[in-house]
Amino acid sequence: MFVRPRILSILTTRRCPAACDHCSVGAGPRETDAIPVERIHRLIDEATRIPSLERIGFSGGECFLLGRDLDELVGHASRLGFITRVITNGYWAVSPRVARDRVAAIRERGLDEMMLSTGSFHQRFVSVDRVIAAARAAAESGILTRISIEACDQSTFDDAVLFESLADLVASGSVHLSRDPWIVDAGGRGLADLSHDAYLDDVGSRGLGRCAQVLDVISVTSDQKLIACCGFPSEQLPHLGIGSVSERTLDSVLDSSPNELLKMWLHVSGPAGVAAFVARYVPGYTLPQSASICSACTRLQRDDRAMEIVGRYGAEVASIVAEQFVQLQAKHVDAPRSLKAASYEEKSLA
Repeated sequence: MFVRPRILSILTTRRCPAACDHCSVGAGPRETDAIPVERIHRLIDEATRIPSLERIGFSGGECFLLGRDLDELVGHASRLGFITRVITNGYWAVSPRVARDRVAAIRERGLDEMMLSTGSFHQRFVSVDRVIAAARAAAESGILTRISIEACDQSTFDDAVLFESLADLVASGSVHLSRDPWIVDAGGRGLADLSHDAYLDDVGSRGLGRCAQVLDVISVTSDQKLIACCGFPSEQLPHLGIGSVSERTLDSVLDSSPNELLKMWLHVSGPAGVAAFVARYVPGYTLPQSASICSACTRLQRDDRAMEIVGRYGAEVASIVAEQFVQLQAKHVDAPRSLKAASYEEKSLA
């Protein structure tokens, strides 16, 4: 596959102390899927053979359940020149002192970025005080920090407490706050009815435009499947699968995978662009307004009629899509990893 991904996301485990409704990866306390720690270390080594990779992110489930093994993994990736990121719900920050001590240990190993998730669904399991303590500890230690706040019409979470409690760090640019759509679980495991009318009124549909995350981010799921996406489980969106790395190296799976049209097409044109092509053969076909491009992509891929049209007629645009994809990939510069700067330029993180 002629792809030059920039980010490797490792979904270390599907276990999580929280069981948030509509969790996109179906995480929870009773889940048992996890990548052996020794295998994660090997994945990090294998990532060095993919020159375009800049960042390695550790998530889950809840990656902090790995304890000190997580620190060792971050240190391993950092020593090899990768920018490192963790995604967590902050459950471990039971007090400001505990948060500072925990952050100090992982910062010492080289952690660059931390993303925290919170909102109405998370708050049932992890209090906002812990999120605030974790964010402050991380930012004050020099870790670039972002808090992603669930956005949906059903949310009762008052995020003013975050803006007020972290005002100094937000003002200095050390903490970034964003409201991101809490989307319907693709696997049908969610119980609550979710809508995003207020979000759509505020920011408009996010189902338009290309998805720069597809193939720019590659993820290893907790059952060691490699996917061309920032984290949806491979069983829900099989069209984004690349292959299994359980018995093969990361780079060999990536290099030997075919250049599949749909993945490149989503990267170049997004789900709306693909849907416009489908409409040539299914008059009136369109995707509903979506608060997240992930929702639009899910709708498209789970529509058998649309996938049939792509499979049958996609060759008509394959050469154009491939050319555009290669042009976008060529913008990646193979600079030494040690010179690459950490940032939160991506709206959706691995």
